[in-house]
Amino acid sequence: MAHSDIYAHIDRSAYTNLLAKNSPITKGFFALSALIISVSSQSIIVPIIIFTITTVLLLRFAKIKAHFYLDLLIYPTAMAALSCLFIALFFGYGQALTQINLPWFTWTIFKNGITMSVNTFFRVESALSCLYFLVLTTSITDIFITLRRFKVPRVVVELSLLIYRYIFVLLEISVKMNTAQKLRLGNSGLIKRMRSVALVAGNLFIRTLEQGERTFVAMNARGYDGNIRVLEDLPKPKKAAIFGIVLFDIILAIAIFLTTNIGVV
Repeated sequence: MAHSDIYAHIDRSAYTNLLAKNSPITKGFFALSALIISVSSQSIIVPIIIFTITTVLLLRFAKIKAHFYLDLLIYPTAMAALSCLFIALFFGYGQALTQINLPWFTWTIFKNGITMSVNTFFRVESALSCLYFLVLTTSITDIFITLRRFKVPRVVVELSLLIYRYIFVLLEISVKMNTAQKLRLGNSGLIKRMRSVALVAGNLFIRTLEQGERTFVAMNARGYDGNIRVLEDLPKPKKAAIFGIVLFDIILAIAIFLTTNIGVV
């Protein structure tokens, strides 16, 4: 999927999924609590459980398209796998799994390093699934309205909203500039490719500043006075749903206690 299409697909999914009408407080509480439990867990079992449940909720109940969800997962997963490979090969202590004698030193791969890398990988995947659950089922407007209700400073909320929007504006402009360079054979050789990258880097900042100026003028023309106003009509969280999430978190905490000593090797 093109980077310029990500923003549209995320927004479309957030507004059209089958969980869109549920309270953002409930969804945010579930995602945040599961995220905290996942990243703080020393067990491999609990992150796998959280990843499985959030994925089922997204695909089965929210009806998010599987190929779109996989597109969002593939790049962070590849980076996490590469990082965890380095952890497995170069970190750890205690009992050695294997030793490789090299001319300059003895390379030791530790069992603890393998376990650490696998646990880290599944914690990352679980945290990603929690993040995508919130983003793909809740519109960014609902998220920031919820943050306002929890007394997060208004300037922080509005800056976050604008930053979120302009990340995708930046990506869209860069894609258009790259496409224009390819059509003019700007990437036909190594020297031309290096020159094209330098030109994109130099012009991208200027183009995004110009886009920001145009957006600010458009907001002023519509009566912008320093506050972004939206209709704050959100569904209230259901007590049964909150109770179910708390019960689920307690079960996960018990599972962490029971499976902490389970290792990979």
